[in-house]
Amino acid sequence: MIPLASVSLSDLAQKASQRLNDDLALLGGGRAPSVETLGGETLISALSSAEEAGPGALCFATSPDYLAKAKAGGAAAVVVPPSLAPRLEGRPALVVAEPRLLFAAILSLAKDAAIPPLPLGEPYFLDRSTCQIGQGVAFGPRCYVGRRVKIGDGAVVGPDVFLEDDVEIGEGTILHPKVVVRWGCRIGRRCQIHSGAVIGEDGFGYAQVPSPETGRLIHYKNPHLGRVIVGDDVEIGALSAVDRGLVADTVVERGVKMDNLVQIGHNCHLGQDVIVVAQVGCGGHSQVGDRVFLLGQCGLSHGSVVGADAIVTGQTGVTGRIPPGRTAWSGTPNRPMAQDLRSQAMVTRDLPRWRRFWAEFRKSPSFEALKKAFFEGE
Repeated sequence: MIPLASVSLSDLAQKASQRLNDDLALLGGGRAPSVETLGGETLISALSSAEEAGPGALCFATSPDYLAKAKAGGAAAVVVPPSLAPRLEGRPALVVAEPRLLFAAILSLAKDAAIPPLPLGEPYFLDRSTCQIGQGVAFGPRCYVGRRVKIGDGAVVGPDVFLEDDVEIGEGTILHPKVVVRWGCRIGRRCQIHSGAVIGEDGFGYAQVPSPETGRLIHYKNPHLGRVIVGDDVEIGALSAVDRGLVADTVVERGVKMDNLVQIGHNCHLGQDVIVVAQVGCGGHSQVGDRVFLLGQCGLSHGSVVGADAIVTGQTGVTGRIPPGRTAWSGTPNRPMAQDLRSQAMVTRDLPRWRRFWAEFRKSPSFEALKKAFFEGE
């Protein structure tokens, strides 16, 4: 449960809608959905999940089960979709078409009080005279800042962050503790790079040289001299890695959201508003179109192309090219999800049946005996 300064439900709804509209304007468009407030004078003093709901708490519920849990816990109010409004039984509520979206805006209002303030410290500048540091930049302890580094207004550089020479950080961007940004890389405005992420490390590439004399296969390293260019409003999760290009740049376009433990190989290009879930790996030179969803543990082989709006489901192995369009793909190698599910059903349901058929076929003395042994036994 997250404590909240006591506020009426109607005031909270108004402030959340305003915050959502302001944030969406910065992100490029959209409007907050309209909210119907029931019991607007109800005081809210905490935010909680439906399971932990109690007196004074506001939670959200998108199914009858969660609404029942909120009621059982005595939640002060619930954020629900219109389909659940008839089940409220007079309980105070915010009725909105997108409960999760409105609740996210409410959490955003509570964030400043809930998150401990950044500990401030003195960064180490290799050569301060060559750097351009904007207004209101906050540095945590033990930061390293190389030469010719540019940091925009209001950026936050957390403890133990390492910024190499010629790095650019956009205004309002937050670098969480122990982020590493290697030489020449650019991070856009209002980005969040989470703890332990590494931007601009060498790509993985070697030329193979056989050595018959020694019986070895020598792996001769390809130095990577391109950069990583990250657009505005990008989020990169903890312990993720985005490798620099060989000669051209690795590019992550505006609005991309990456989970933790993601690997983006050298010379990849991720289009706008792509979602990348945990443990996804994109091989070098992969091209991902706008608004693509790459779900957990899927992998893109070297040079794969995923067209705009495609959904690549968890553990899918992508090889070659996926066309654009809002189609779900799965399996290894990748294929449309409906086709993959039919294939899986055939393997689990039909293959054992056919094995039994061929076993009966081999030992049956006649077709009539086969029919009796196989078909009549089903």
